[in-house]
Amino acid sequence: MSMKRKVSKHSPGTLFPGIVKILTRLKPSINIFFLAFLATISSVTYAQTGKYSLDLKNTTVKAALETVEKQSNYSFLYSEKIIDVNRVISISLQEATIENIISKIFEGTKVTFTIKRRQIVLTVPDVKSIPVNQTTKTISGKVTDVSGGPTQAVTVIVKGTTKGIITDADGNFTLANVPDDETLVFSFMGMSTQEIPVAGKTNINVTMQEESNIIDEVVVIAYGTVKKRDLTGSVSSVKSSDVNLSVASSIGHALKGKAAGLTIIQNSAQPGGGLDILIRGAGSVNASNQPLYIVDGFPIATLDQPGSGNERLDAGTQSILNFVNPNDISSVDVLKDASATAIYGARAAHGVVLITTKRGMTGNALVTYNTSFAIQKHANIFDVFGLKEWMGEKNESSWDMWMFENDIIPYGNRTLETAMLFPKNGVSYKLPYTDTQISNAGEGTDWVKLITRTGSIQQHNLSVRGGSEQTKYMVSMNYFDQKGIIKNSEMKRYTGKINLDQTISKYFKIGLNLTASRIDNDNTPLGGEQWEKSGLLRAAVQMGPHITAITENGEYPINPLLPTQPNPYSLLTVQDKGFMDRLLANINLTSEPVKGLIIKLNAGTDIAYQGRKTYMPKTTLHGALGGGIATINQSLN
Repeated sequence: MSMKRKVSKHSPGTLFPGIVKILTRLKPSINIFFLAFLATISSVTYAQTGKYSLDLKNTTVKAALETVEKQSNYSFLYSEKIIDVNRVISISLQEATIENIISKIFEGTKVTFTIKRRQIVLTVPDVKSIPVNQTTKTISGKVTDVSGGPTQAVTVIVKGTTKGIITDADGNFTLANVPDDETLVFSFMGMSTQEIPVAGKTNINVTMQEESNIIDEVVVIAYGTVKKRDLTGSVSSVKSSDVNLSVASSIGHALKGKAAGLTIIQNSAQPGGGLDILIRGAGSVNASNQPLYIVDGFPIATLDQPGSGNERLDAGTQSILNFVNPNDISSVDVLKDASATAIYGARAAHGVVLITTKRGMTGNALVTYNTSFAIQKHANIFDVFGLKEWMGEKNESSWDMWMFENDIIPYGNRTLETAMLFPKNGVSYKLPYTDTQISNAGEGTDWVKLITRTGSIQQHNLSVRGGSEQTKYMVSMNYFDQKGIIKNSEMKRYTGKINLDQTISKYFKIGLNLTASRIDNDNTPLGGEQWEKSGLLRAAVQMGPHITAITENGEYPINPLLPTQPNPYSLLTVQDKGFMDRLLANINLTSEPVKGLIIKLNAGTDIAYQGRKTYMPKTTLHGALGGGIATINQSLN
């Protein structure tokens, strides 16, 4: 692979021209420089349909299992004493089930597995033999929760082995051939693991306890924070450690399936495309159903790319959270009931998404750098005919059309013999393509292949956190680049963030949150309209493989059956570039005059400078009719 130096189109030394304009209005000016690093690592992508893609090279079994856990929400239960987790493997699977992935990881070994709900138990048959003279028993019992209700799917295992079972719907279990001197281990996700010695017992009943660190977690709500044990409203909380941020352009894309009652649907195929985020479904038919977004206590606005004035160039929508670096986020709390309207008013009628970013901490500076690279591929977007298939179908359709025009049964009441002797308009049927022509035909034009490519997502993130008892800070920088599977589609993001917390006195604290971002969009015509407004995909599907993409003279042929539809290959010559420079800054003053009474004053600003430049050249059908069509649109919001 060759690498070329890419020259910036902006003024020398100016990475964020729009931010400069914004900061000029907000004296004094602030300059933020961004660093980009290159690294090569393995990539993993997750599909919401229950299929997974895994590409790992020279990694340990333990690392592979951890990767699967992060991507799939399954958890593995095994003993390192009998499972060789340090064995080095390489695995590459596309759109595989969880069973296929596990089988591939342990290919050539004796490891077997059992899947119960979201737990996967790894075992090795006959891994531990029982001495002949050792007494064994059949142990049975029931597992309940603190309220006395049965607990299903609790794993009961003999300690140090993989011999075990999972409780049934009534919480009951029976485990045979258990030695007297063994210990049973009871485990379940979200509950404390318990170890009970057998010690001659044949009946063991266990009450599972919730993990204290889970019920003591702090949840952000409209009025502040509260422990989960004291929470009465309807709130879903998601920690950054619970989601995969390596391939997500925004935290919104990474939240799919992570919070109950939260529905997320991407409504634009452009990289970084907009999201329909609904909390407990749609509440309005005509009005917007979007929730209110709060970042570090400050509401943010939805900003899409400016219009072009050319109805044939649709840039789609952009996610409201694209300007926020997902790696900076500590937690996301979704308020689903009406309590939030007490503070935020009618804007919170469709719920509130509260985003809290990471803060500084006491201690020496902690420098963190992470990078990721992933590949995106389409899997048979459209199953279109090759040239030979198309020619065969053309013969059949022309024959059906001739029968219809000549009123032949079943289209009319004439017989085939009559129509052949006396065809309407005196035109006898003629086969468009002979068998010889079909057999000698080449591959034709694969229009879908012409406009698609292997996409990629890469990001680099650098952060520094530290501070003292009085001053805490967090500084981060991020570079994100997503190249879509449709050619000429791309989104690049550069972000810089500063969080500062300063203790002024016993009663007063001050905090600063500053986020500066630059987003560059390369848009490709993906509109969902048809005919003369067709985008790349529709035009590619409707163009026959017998049509040449471009002639020797550099002309782009048009489909004679759809003369108003543009040649999809010509649409790749369209230039459509947008940008957004955004500054989100807020400062807060917190006072606690008496313990438990917190008074907080918050002030900030959210300013964005946007622009979009488009050019439809004369190589396109409608660009030629207009002599080339160019537009420029800029705005300060």
